[in-house]
Amino acid sequence: MVISFEEKTLDKEEKCKCLNKRFKDAGFERIIFTIHPYGLPNEIPGKCSNSNYGIRMAVSQMDVADDDMDNILVTSCDADSKFPPNYIAALTLKYLQENKPALTTLYQSPLFYNWHLDGLSFVTRVTGLMRSLLILGALIPFSINTISIFSYPLSLGKKGKFIHPAYQMDDTICLIRWMSETQQRLRISMIPVPVISGPTSGETIETEIIEWARQARRWTIGIAEIFHYFIIKAKRIPTMVALSWGCLFTIYYGVLLCTAGLFGLTSMLSMILLIRHLPPVITYVMYGLLGVQMLAFLVAFIIDAFIVHLMNVHQRIFILRNAFHFISTPFVLLGYSLVGFYALHEVVIFGRKVCKHGASEKNVLT
Repeated sequence: MVISFEEKTLDKEEKCKCLNKRFKDAGFERIIFTIHPYGLPNEIPGKCSNSNYGIRMAVSQMDVADDDMDNILVTSCDADSKFPPNYIAALTLKYLQENKPALTTLYQSPLFYNWHLDGLSFVTRVTGLMRSLLILGALIPFSINTISIFSYPLSLGKKGKFIHPAYQMDDTICLIRWMSETQQRLRISMIPVPVISGPTSGETIETEIIEWARQARRWTIGIAEIFHYFIIKAKRIPTMVALSWGCLFTIYYGVLLCTAGLFGLTSMLSMILLIRHLPPVITYVMYGLLGVQMLAFLVAFIIDAFIVHLMNVHQRIFILRNAFHFISTPFVLLGYSLVGFYALHEVVIFGRKVCKHGASEKNVLT
């Protein structure tokens, strides 16, 4: 296990001793602590630079032969990750069943945010449920990108020159960087065990919504930064690979996440305010599309009802409160689109000055 701290982390030596004492008998063959120096050239503070430094230091200390790297799987995670006991077994089995595709495949578990999620506001809960649905329905099956907690063969990481330290979102940056180095489209394979990731939180509803907006802004800015990185790297990626992945990436982030809510709002207002005599067929189509959208939202709530039992998570959501959350889903997504719209304009106006890793508070997680 590799635990990476930043040089500016307070009491990092004490934390290293505490973690070593707690996990030394947990079954790890070795625990490696790394301290990422502050202010290295061509780096920005964040998970990319920290992970890049940590994995490089760990590989040098382990002295792994190149021939053995196909047999080592690296899992990148955050401090607010809860793994099921069988995660490593499921990952290993999946890797062996696929005949060890060391240079072609990354591995992603479905992420769920059911960590005191029932005690948070409808804004945070709805966002968490929709995010889990999109991971299952889009990011993994279409191999758009890994997210937060993912695994990969060490040989792929080394061939891809590990992680670019000058960006903030390691999951998608890795995919683009490694496609450029391997000259092929990389596949994302699903590990059939759920992992819990901590949602944003706050001590009051107001602070929680502020932290939610802060994280949505950071994600959107990060995605814009990644798109810029992709445009630079696209000329080094095979044309069809760049086109196919670039189209999926643009549709998912540019259309589905950032503009779908705004498009729905403006189309509804235009129908009400600008068009006086609407043909009945158009009305039926509009209501039909709304019904399909709400049906898709319902799937997320059904998955949530089953997944808490599968993960043995204690959650209490009264049926009327659950119904309110379901009805509020389009409005939450509209709010997310508005934050994303604002964040995109920040990037356009201020450039990389706003591309900083400002993590949201998660202080109610225990």
